[in-house]
Amino acid sequence: MKQIFYVDSYVARPGAKKMDRISDLPDETVCQILSFLPTKEAALTSVFSKRWRNLFAMSPNLHIRFVEVDFWKPKAKSNMSFIDFVDRVLAVSSDSTIRRFSMIIRRSVEPAHINRWMINVLSRGILDLGLDTLTKDVITMPLEIFTCKTIVKLKLGSLVKFAMVPENAYLPSLKTLFLVHVRFSGCEFEALLSACPVLEELTLLGCPWDPKQCLTISCTTLERLTLSCKGTIACSLPWSFSFDTPRLAYLNYRGYIGDEYPIVNLHSLVEAKLSLEFRGSPNESNPMNLINGLRNVEVLDLSSLETSKLLFSFSELIPLFEKLSRVSIATEVQHACWSWKFLPLLLKKSPNLKTLVIKGPLHFYDEYGEESEPLICECLSEYSFLSSCHVKILEIIDYCGTKGEMGQMKKFLEKLPCLELVNIHASAKAKLTFCTDLQVLPRAGNIQLKFFSFQN
Repeated sequence: MKQIFYVDSYVARPGAKKMDRISDLPDETVCQILSFLPTKEAALTSVFSKRWRNLFAMSPNLHIRFVEVDFWKPKAKSNMSFIDFVDRVLAVSSDSTIRRFSMIIRRSVEPAHINRWMINVLSRGILDLGLDTLTKDVITMPLEIFTCKTIVKLKLGSLVKFAMVPENAYLPSLKTLFLVHVRFSGCEFEALLSACPVLEELTLLGCPWDPKQCLTISCTTLERLTLSCKGTIACSLPWSFSFDTPRLAYLNYRGYIGDEYPIVNLHSLVEAKLSLEFRGSPNESNPMNLINGLRNVEVLDLSSLETSKLLFSFSELIPLFEKLSRVSIATEVQHACWSWKFLPLLLKKSPNLKTLVIKGPLHFYDEYGEESEPLICECLSEYSFLSSCHVKILEIIDYCGTKGEMGQMKKFLEKLPCLELVNIHASAKAKLTFCTDLQVLPRAGNIQLKFFSFQN
C-alpha cells in the first residue's frame, strides 16, 4: 500500500503574471513567499538553480505529515525514507528560525526520532509547536520542552505523555496550551500549569486522569478554558475538580460532573457553555460550589438535555443570575421535557435576561410531527412567570410549525411584556406552511417576527 509523507506550509493564491521577478529578491524574502505554498510545490523550485536547491526547507512555517494508507502494515523502507527526509529538512535549515512547526504522524516512527526532532525545533526560536501522533509507543515529552523561552502556543495530541515535569520548568512566553488525550503522571499537570506564568488559554480534550485524583486547574492568568471529558471512560476521570481561575472569562465544560468541587473561583466568568451529565447517581455528586460559581455569567449556553436535567435536580442550589443577559437552552424532538421543566426556574432567577435562545423545537412532538397528548402540558406547566420576564429577543433555532409549537408561540407573544423581536429558524419547506399563521397571532406589543430558512 502507499505511504504518504510531505511537508507543506500555508496556501496562498498563485500569481496572475508569469514574470521572473522573484529571482531578484533576497533569500529571506523568497523563503517567506515559499512558506505560503504547499511544500510539495515549493520543493519543485529546487531544480531552478543551485541557489534555489535548499530554500524550500528554510521556510519559517513547516507542517510535516506522515500518513500510512495501509495503517496496520507499515513498511520499514517508507519509514526510513520519512526519517531521512525530516532529518534532511532540519539539517538544511539548521541556521534558520522556525516560527511554526507541526507534525502529524500515524504509526511506524520510533519515539526517539520524534524527540530528536522536537529538541531540534525547540532550540530555534519556535513560537507555535504542534505534535499529533498515533504510533505504536507512547511519546514521552523531552525535558527541553519545559524550558523553552520562546514558545507561545503548544498543541499536543494522541499518544503523548508527561512523565516528569522538572523543578526548573519555566515557559515564560506560553499563552495557549492545547492537549488532546495527553497523559500525566501524578501531579505533573499541576506542575506544568505552575510553570506557565502568562498562560491565557487552556484546552483539555479527553485526557485520562487518575480516578483517585482531584484535578486542580489553578492559574491566575487564565482567561479561556475548554475542558471535555466526553469520550473518556468514567473510570479514567478524577473524582473531583477544582477551578482556581480568578481571571477566567470563558468556560466550555463538557462531560461527567465530579463528585465534589472543593475550590471554585470563577469571579470573572462572563460566558459559560455547559454539556454535563451525572456519572452515577445524583446522590453521589455535590456540584453546589460549581453551580454557585456560575452566578456572575452574562452568557449561558446549556448545550444538552442532560445539563438541564442535572441543574433541575439541584434546583435549590440555583443562584440569582443578576448579570445574565443571554441564555441558550437545548431541546429535542422527543426528549424536551427536562429543558422545559428547568426553564421557568432559570427565567425567574435571571431578572435582567434580554435574549432567550431555544436550540431545538419549541414543543414536544413525535417522530411523525404530531403531539403526544399526555406530554403537551409538561412543556410549561404554567405561564405566569413570563409576565415578569424582561426578555426582548426570542430565538427559535428549529421551529417546525406543529400545533403544539403554535400554542407555545402564542403564549410567548402574549405573555412576554418586553418582547421586541422573534427570530425563527425553520426549514424552507416548513416555513411556507406556518409563516402566515404566526403573523396573525395576538401579541403583547409591537413585536417583529423574522424568519430564517435552512435546508433539511
